[in-house]
Amino acid sequence: MMIKKLFSDLKKAIRDHERDFSERLFLISAIVAEIAITVALIGDIVMHENPIEIVAIGATIVVMPVVTLVGLYRNKLQVSIKMTIIPMVCLLLPVLFFFGGGVEGGGVLWVIAAFLYVGLLLSGGWRKTMLTLVVIMSVACYTVEYYHPELVVDHSRDLFYVDSLISLLLVGVVCFVVSWYQKDLFEDETERARKEAEKAEELTRSQNRFFSSMSHEIRTPINSILGLNELIMRDPGASDETVKDAAGIQGSGKMLLTLINDILDFSKIEAGSMDIVPVDYRIGDLLSDVVNMIWLRAHDKGLKFEVSVDPKTPTVLYGDEVRIKQIIINLLNNAVKYTAEGSVTLHVESEAVSDDAVLLQISVSDTGMGIKKEVIPYLFDAFKRVDEEKNRNIEGTGLGLSIVKQLVELMHGNVSVNSVYGEGTTFSVTLRQRVSDDTGIGELNIHNQTTVHRHTYECSFTAPDAKILIVDDNEMNLEVERKLLSDTKMRIDTVMSGREALELSLRNHYDAI
Repeated sequence: MMIKKLFSDLKKAIRDHERDFSERLFLISAIVAEIAITVALIGDIVMHENPIEIVAIGATIVVMPVVTLVGLYRNKLQVSIKMTIIPMVCLLLPVLFFFGGGVEGGGVLWVIAAFLYVGLLLSGGWRKTMLTLVVIMSVACYTVEYYHPELVVDHSRDLFYVDSLISLLLVGVVCFVVSWYQKDLFEDETERARKEAEKAEELTRSQNRFFSSMSHEIRTPINSILGLNELIMRDPGASDETVKDAAGIQGSGKMLLTLINDILDFSKIEAGSMDIVPVDYRIGDLLSDVVNMIWLRAHDKGLKFEVSVDPKTPTVLYGDEVRIKQIIINLLNNAVKYTAEGSVTLHVESEAVSDDAVLLQISVSDTGMGIKKEVIPYLFDAFKRVDEEKNRNIEGTGLGLSIVKQLVELMHGNVSVNSVYGEGTTFSVTLRQRVSDDTGIGELNIHNQTTVHRHTYECSFTAPDAKILIVDDNEMNLEVERKLLSDTKMRIDTVMSGREALELSLRNHYDAI
């Protein structure tokens, strides 16, 4: 019953995927070696080998399983491996050599098993040390026999052939079984790793589907909130206090929308569904839009916001204007967030690489807290917030820089960072862009001196003869959209489905849908 339990425990340990690879290999090699050494002992007794050799082999047969099982049950198999290999190299192999015929005995072949054990079961410094020890032991045995053959017990020719043949077969079987099992272990681990990778990929896909769905679901009510809030801000009868509170809601709502958009963009990139859509764009207009979006945030923090553009930069370039704008805004938002005082600077220049292409070089510098050198390699990791203790009060998902890096890579560009902790940071982005108009942009004076005052809303146009159709599956959104457009005097129809939209468009003429 006890023997059955021992074999059951050994089998369970060998199949335990959580156990160290070398430990599992040691257990199977210990079983095979025990069988091989027992056969060798029987052969030595039958051939009347030297009694000291027989005693050494017999002792090994008794001691080796004890050391193995004690290590198994005490969870100290790494110790058992060393306690098996060290006596084998320092004691058993020299005994087999000198009392088993030296170079004309079977003991020499067991040295091969020692090399195999050291290579497979040990690692690091132990492997190097024991390899050196096996080599020294082998050279020492050969040297001693060469100069002092009288120290080696002689073998007859018949005994040499029988002993070496048995040892050759046993060592060969041990090496074969151990290497065979090692191959099976590797294949098993590879298959497990493949399945785990598939699970991880499916988890990532599920996560991206969740993020995408969640982002869309959250954006719908946020847009309704922002729309209703806009109506409050337009109301001439609203008090200054109400307008001030509404402005706060607007700012917070837009920040929340930005975070949601970050998550949605990240899920698109991870799913491989983010497309780069190049168009002709005017670099001056792009930068004006960016400055108008960032200037107020910098102004509210008391930061100086500077923009400089190389006059030689081409006026019109061909690239994904939306994504380039997103990259610059993300970098500038980051700079403003992590800068308590001083300035944020946006610099743009270009370098011609061919007749119709330039390297657009964008850099964003700040005088903020800077980044520690050791965390720079992790700066672009998703959901990673560096220097958490210092930055715990700063809002964000930790996705901004990850999105920047992945968008830059999608456009085959390069992004780098240079920072001095406590003094400031500079992010540099390089993108290859086709030139549509190589006329230099000249001296640009891009700035925004808008001050925050309450202003009376005025509709920019009226069109009483125009008729439009609004299609939205959210009833609140339809109500908000209708009210936001009410001052235009346009005639407005609303429907909640594509089918209704088609039916109405067949019966009515709409100037816009």
